[in-house]
Amino acid sequence: MTVNGERLIIPDPLLKPNQKTIQFSFKHLDTTHNKFLPQDCTLDFWRALAHRLKGYSQLPLEVFLDQNNPDRRHVIDFGETTEPNGFASLDTEQLAFEEAWQFDLGTFTPWRIAGLLVDEMFYIVWLDHSHRLYI
Repeated sequence: MTVNGERLIIPDPLLKPNQKTIQFSFKHLDTTHNKFLPQDCTLDFWRALAHRLKGYSQLPLEVFLDQNNPDRRHVIDFGETTEPNGFASLDTEQLAFEEAWQFDLGTFTPWRIAGLLVDEMFYIVWLDHSHRLYI
């Protein structure tokens, strides 16, 4: 394609047509758990969260599901955490059998997000501002 005599190169789209991407929801955010209170998160935490969600929302779902990654993104085994009962605040029977996941908000921070991945929707449950799920 040329415009005003100059050849324009249009980059290939990042996503293939009809490729699923991950979406995020705060529908099941736990605002009462004393270890993961939203009001305890710093402004820098919220900025990092927005940045991470923007990046992930542009990834194909199968890339997000790859647990071999630098973002400490993986399925949570609650038996190995400080919260062996898992997301106890969620009494929705429908969510009881979904896999819990976590990911970090930056290489040099203890900040983590824990939630449930249902199809291509990641429901954020805990804002782990001090990595207290494992400490």
